[in-house]
Parts: sequence; C-alpha cells; structure tokens
Amino acid sequence: MSGSYTPAERRALAEALRKGERLSCPACGAAVARHDVAPGRELAYVRRRVLLICPSCRRSVALDVPGR
Repeated sequence: MSGSYTPAERRALAEALRKGERLSCPACGAAVARHDVAPGRELAYVRRRVLLICPSCRRSVALDVPGR
C-alpha cells in the first residue's frame, strides 16, 4: 500500500514525535524513517519539519517539529 495517513494516524505520529517516543507506523507497526526537511530560503519564517516515511507500507507524512 502507498499513500498518506488518516487524520487520526497523523495525530498519533505527531504525539509520538512531540513526546520523543519511538516512531512506528500506526497502520502496520514498522519503524518509521525520519528525514529532516530544510526550510526554503523563500520563506519569511522558519518552520522545522520532518518527513516520516514507512518503509513497509510506504505511507508518508510531513510534520512540524515541536519547539525547543
């Protein structure tokens, strides 16, 4: 399967990211790969984001990284 996560699955991943927990795919349970996304220069503001991709079911989502 390929595609994106449901809203509930996105919330679960965002919560795990916020808590610093292990990121696992809410659809299939596999460990999710995390890729930092560099902000573009054309943005007037800087937002830290990550791209999460499941290597098993190939679902993905981009999330904002919680502030420090």
